[in-house]
Amino acid sequence: MIKTLNDFDQTINQALQDWNIPGAAVAVVKGDQVLHSGGYGFRDMEQGLPVTENTRFPIASMTKPFTTMGVALLVEEGLLDWDQPVRDLMPGFRLADDYATARTTLRDLLSHRTGLPRHDATWYGTHKTQQELYDGLRHLKSSADFRSLWQYNNLMYEVVGLMCAQASGAESWESFIQNRVIDPLGLTSTTANAEKAGSTRFSDIALPYRLKNGENEPHRIPVFEHNLGPAGSIHSTLTDMITWIKVHTNRGLSNGVQLVSEQNLGHMHTPQMLIEATAQQISLFNNKLFSYGLGWFIEPYQGVTLCHHGGNVGGFSLITGFVPQENIGLVVLTNIKGTFLTKALMYEALDRVLGVDSGKTKDWISEYLKLSHKSEQEELNALVDSNLARIADSPASHELKDYAGTYIAPGYADIEIKRKDNELWGFYAGEWFKLLHYHYDIFELDRRETFGDTIKVSFISDSDGLINQLHFPIEPEVANTVFHISVVTSK
Repeated sequence: MIKTLNDFDQTINQALQDWNIPGAAVAVVKGDQVLHSGGYGFRDMEQGLPVTENTRFPIASMTKPFTTMGVALLVEEGLLDWDQPVRDLMPGFRLADDYATARTTLRDLLSHRTGLPRHDATWYGTHKTQQELYDGLRHLKSSADFRSLWQYNNLMYEVVGLMCAQASGAESWESFIQNRVIDPLGLTSTTANAEKAGSTRFSDIALPYRLKNGENEPHRIPVFEHNLGPAGSIHSTLTDMITWIKVHTNRGLSNGVQLVSEQNLGHMHTPQMLIEATAQQISLFNNKLFSYGLGWFIEPYQGVTLCHHGGNVGGFSLITGFVPQENIGLVVLTNIKGTFLTKALMYEALDRVLGVDSGKTKDWISEYLKLSHKSEQEELNALVDSNLARIADSPASHELKDYAGTYIAPGYADIEIKRKDNELWGFYAGEWFKLLHYHYDIFELDRRETFGDTIKVSFISDSDGLINQLHFPIEPEVANTVFHISVVTSK
């Protein structure tokens, strides 16, 4: 049996109910024709306000293709080159790896192959500026040789944003992308940043939620405070995202505007770096051919090429995708934290538009729901395993007040440790978390309420027996980062 889009509304509504997700906005286009578009569920559950095609969402990392498009425009003007070494334009650019520093190009930055892992703790909750993040790159450890491994990295897009502003003479990446990409396409409800608190320009705004113990609840992280910039700060609507995705399905033309040449559009849609397939991907797709272009994930699917990019920030999960040779575009926006439903609906919609027989594909919504439950269980198992490894009756070597102080490491925000009511607390990623004694001088940063996990940190003493270091696995792909005590509070 071949499914069509005739009952897609019903499928989406049922999926929201089964997954316990507040709201979604979904669109499917082919050429200039919008085959399907609509809002589902609620943008504000407390007030019963529905999601519409004009509801604003933060699109998070779906911002990256916009930034890449900005680069393409400057390449066409001769102001940048895909293979131009970054240091030609920005002599101050420096990574910890000297070879990578000298060789890194725009193409490397945009395809995540500099050898640097995520290091997201440098920006998340820190309020550091793009310039401060750029200046701190030289202190961050690499985990792979230059161009040897694909490793997703938001910070490299921050560098690209600074390059775009400098090459174009714009005041900032935000003003550049607004004036050169967003406004020319007529994306009237799209902005390079969220509106500041108290703004009344937009009223149809999705509120963020998360799942906790199987139930959704408000997840009020102030998204506009995240300093993602060119890596993930754009806010948009389903209506505007339809116009945007048409740029990629219609050879650079959308809304009557030839935004970019077909040649430079092709650079974005061409694989630049192979991505090692996960066991999950191999199981789902029976395929190991996954890659990244310039701002887009690229993979074969049902005999066509699928390009897509997701986004996750705060209480939102989103994805856009397109099939260039079929002029098909897809958009899925949800106001829930970290859901697989966005991918499930993308593949489900694509099967329907391509006319794939249901016997030759999967029930993507059911498959991804199983994966979601499995992932939740694995997180619970990890917490149980951690408790089992704990050595009982192994007290800390110092009184709690002796661990208090401000700990610093180049490239990262300071970590403050304080004692309060005979408990230890740590300020990290913009929040205070309780530090639970694990064993000896190892404590657990208790992030279960916010992130669903704990992080083990170790305190180290000097030769005089004084606590002087905090060893923190702040970037999982490299060895513990050493934070040295700067200010001792002893209270």
